Amino acid sequence: MKRSLATAILITVLAISCLSRNPTVETYRNLFHSVIYLDIENFSKNLTTDKINISRNEKRMLLDGDILIYLTDEGSLGKMLILQLDRDEDGFMYFDFVTYDREGKISIEKRNVKLQASFIYDFDKGIIPEKIEGVELWWHNIDDLEMYLVPWTPTKLGKYPVQR
Repeated sequence: MKRSLATAILITVLAISCLSRNPTVETYRNLFHSVIYLDIENFSKNLTTDKINISRNEKRMLLDGDILIYLTDEGSLGKMLILQLDRDEDGFMYFDFVTYDREGKISIEKRNVKLQASFIYDFDKGIIPEKIEGVELWWHNIDDLEMYLVPWTPTKLGKYPVQR
């Protein structure tokens, strides 16, 4: 009896786990993981300090599944996968990221990071900092419509070209 109850519980947990997985996110992650350090290094010449429009209108330049390449204030290269950007105008962005050291080895990697509008992020430490030192990215929320991802100088960003 105990064994069949344990089996039933295990089957239920596995079924719920399979249902909760989002196949679209897994597709995004597979593409994200196919972008290797050499690709990032080669693309880094295209990085700028220009802000990226993520406004709630036709001017939005980023969508779920887009990949950004960045150069941090500490000189580290990295990549960021947009999992979900302001869905239902909730004011949150979810992303994965990988920051590499200067030899191309992973120094920090995080999944499902949640960033709220008007907040800042530090890719070298993988945190939402309490102070401005070390900030690499700012979600600048001008009003309910106009928003930008702003690289905090000297950080640079660029949208990586991906085929869908």
